[in-house]
Parts: sequence; structure tokens; C-alpha cells
Amino acid sequence: MNALTGDDPGGGSAATADASRVDSADAPSRGGDSTPGSFELAQAARDSVSACATRLAAGDAYVEKAGVGIGHWGEHVQARTDMLNGTVGQEEMRAIWKRTRLAGPDDVAQATAALEEYQALPTCEELAAADLPENIAEQAAACVERETAVTAAVDAATAGLQDWANHLNNMAAHADGEMTAQHAQDLWVASWEAAPVNIGAYNDARAQLAAAPACG
Repeated sequence: MNALTGDDPGGGSAATADASRVDSADAPSRGGDSTPGSFELAQAARDSVSACATRLAAGDAYVEKAGVGIGHWGEHVQARTDMLNGTVGQEEMRAIWKRTRLAGPDDVAQATAALEEYQALPTCEELAAADLPENIAEQAAACVERETAVTAAVDAATAGLQDWANHLNNMAAHADGEMTAQHAQDLWVASWEAAPVNIGAYNDARAQLAAAPACG
């Protein structure tokens, strides 16, 4: 008998070795466990928060870009209102119209590019549905809340900017002889009357976005 190992150096050693090999084969492998641990779950959650923050930042950028065009549209509309109220004269009104009209195509182009960048990114839906570690859940909840505000602001910005784009297209069509002066005027007056609704909705949504919690 070996005093250190307890093995019998005699005939029983082969049987003992065979039993040991059987026991080892039946034992579960530690390296084969594919269940993610707490570190992996936390890292996945952080990655989801980061991806969501990237999308929301792109949404913020679009809302700001669209706001430039909506601001010009608001000036364009207000110039006619002020002229009718006697606040500005015809010459000043037309100067405002020309300045904003010339800026219009770039307004729409830059905002459209920003919208495409935003839409190309994955939504925060996965983050909203995830079972998150406690230390990340609060941050994730803020991201989900902000996504609601960003979505509303993006929708409002798109509606407001579309009004501006439509009017720019109508002015270009009239200049190219594709519609009569009377038809162009009728479209303009209708747009002027309707414009405050979408401009106001954009301003409200932008204010709500500014008050929303940060993400990331």
C-alpha cells in the first residue's frame, strides 16, 4: 500500500485505474457549459444600451437638421401673415421669401440624409424587451423613455419638413411653367393656412424631447 496515494501497488492497481477512467468520462465537463454568466449578460446589456444611444443620437441630429428647414418654412409663412397684418411691407416680405426659398433645397437635402442615417440603425426594441441586470435596468428604462420622445419628434419633424418640401416643389413647378399662377396661389394659400399645425407640433415635440432623460 502506498502511504501517499492509498493505491495498492499489487494486482488491484489496473482495476482502480479503469474505474478512475470511467468516473472521469461520466463527470460533466466544466468547459462545455454555454449558459452565459452574469458578466456576459451585463456586457450584452451594455452593448444594447450603447446601440440604442447611437440610434437616438441620430434621431436627435435629424430633428435638429429638420428644424432648420422648418424654421425657414415658418419664416416664409410668417412673412405673409405679417404683410397682411401690416407689420411688414411687400418688399420686405418678398426678401424673406427669396432668402428662405433659396435655402430650401439644402434644408431638405441635409435633413433627408440625416433621416436616412437614423432609419438605417436598429431600433431599441431589443433593449425594451430584455431581461436586464439590476445595475443597468435604470439606464435602459431612461433610453426606452427617450426613444418614445425621439420617435414623436422625428414624426413631427418629418411632417413639418414635408410641408416645406411640398411648397418648394410647387414654387419650382410654377417657375417651370407646370402650373398656372392662380393654381400656384391657391396651393400657397392653402399651405399657409395649414402650416401652423405641423410647425406647432414640431415645436411641442422638440420641447418634450429636450425634457426627456438622456440615454447612455
